[in-house]
Amino acid sequence: MKLRQALEEEPVRSLTLRDAILIEPYTVVRAAIAMMRTRELGCAIIVKPGQIPTGIFTERSVLEVLARDACLDDQPVCEFTDPDFVCVSQDDPISAVWDAVQNKGARFVCVTDEDGKVVGLTGQRGLAEYIADCFAKQITVQRLGETPWMSEREGA
Repeated sequence: MKLRQALEEEPVRSLTLRDAILIEPYTVVRAAIAMMRTRELGCAIIVKPGQIPTGIFTERSVLEVLARDACLDDQPVCEFTDPDFVCVSQDDPISAVWDAVQNKGARFVCVTDEDGKVVGLTGQRGLAEYIADCFAKQITVQRLGETPWMSEREGA
């Protein structure tokens, strides 16, 4: 099976999903940043009651907060949501994640169940892991060093 065909046929649930950080819209920026640092994750999903996603607060959002010279203890995350927020269903094809990453520049994609509740997070990393796992023979990894491996000669 070729990559594009696999992306169209396999559901998002086939990707490795990471646990998402879920925060309320009026969580202050400092608290959101602290959660992101503790969990070593570059985003937090903003949800309304019932774990329904409404936005995303990312590292890019943090830069916007700093650029505006906003107070981290007073400003809610809902004022700094990333405009490139993308949500897909776990039953959507993986190509929906691929398109969000490629066309919208999304690093993180929220994944929901059939009721619209957050079930996890994927994105660039999830796609890379999927491709590495499913298409290992087609991937060539360049060794570290000064000379490309194809330039090195073996034998006589």
